[in-house]
Amino acid sequence: MTAANPPWTLLAVDDEPNILAALRRVFRATGWRILTAGHAQAALALLATEPVNAVLSDMRMPDMNGV
Repeated sequence: MTAANPPWTLLAVDDEPNILAALRRVFRATGWRILTAGHAQAALALLATEPVNAVLSDMRMPDMNGV
C-alpha cells in the first residue's frame, strides 16, 4: 500500500475471542487493518477514535445487539 492508497480498516465485534482470532486470520491476507472489540461498548469507543471503513458484528451479544 502507498500513502495515497492506505489499507482499509475493518472493525470486527464479537463476544467470543476465538471468533475474533479466526476473523483476524481470515482477513490478514487482504492487507486490511483489522481492529477487534469483545463487546459493543468497546466497539463504540474504537469508532470514536479510529477511522473505520467496515464493521463486521455478531448479532447476539450481551448488553447490546450487533445492529
